[in-house]
Amino acid sequence: MAGTFWVSPRTSPDFAWALASRFLFVLAYAFLVTYQAYYLLDTWAAPKPMCRNRSSSAPWSSPPCWWRHRCWAGGCRTGRADGRSSSWRPVIYGVALFLIAAATSFNGFLVGMAFGGLGFGLYMAVDLALVVDVLPDPGSAAKDLGVLNIAGALASAIAPAVAPAILAVGGGSYRVLYTVAGVCALAAAAIAPVKRAG
Repeated sequence: MAGTFWVSPRTSPDFAWALASRFLFVLAYAFLVTYQAYYLLDTWAAPKPMCRNRSSSAPWSSPPCWWRHRCWAGGCRTGRADGRSSSWRPVIYGVALFLIAAATSFNGFLVGMAFGGLGFGLYMAVDLALVVDVLPDPGSAAKDLGVLNIAGALASAIAPAVAPAILAVGGGSYRVLYTVAGVCALAAAAIAPVKRAG
């Protein structure tokens, strides 16, 4: 049964890159939200943990979805123009993480979180459509999308275990943790696959 979930990176390289990209992006996100409450308590002496900022991505999600469906209806499938049109979304999230890492005030943290909501919303609005473009076999689409979901769930499970090691190496610095998260997001952008035209 486990063997049925295997997708060969050699025969389906774009899908393999999609898995790796999703894993790195969710890992970056999980680094932020898993330790966000501790960061606020330790750094800014917040009276109580703030809620996860997932809701901040909502205003940014609708426009890309609207644009995506309109674009597909017109036949201009994502990624056909220059081959890299999807890669900038994780970059926004990576920049947001660097802003959070460099924040010297609570307002600076809020600015970083605002950019993070923008980047996360833009990414999630179109990510599934981009992945569907690189599925190995239409006949096993449900299984392959399940494998993709495993990549995200695995990253969410690994982040809480890896983060303490990063904090230990960085002397307990959350700046180091969120810088590593930013690097993960930029790496997700660098390896994001794009369906070629034709």
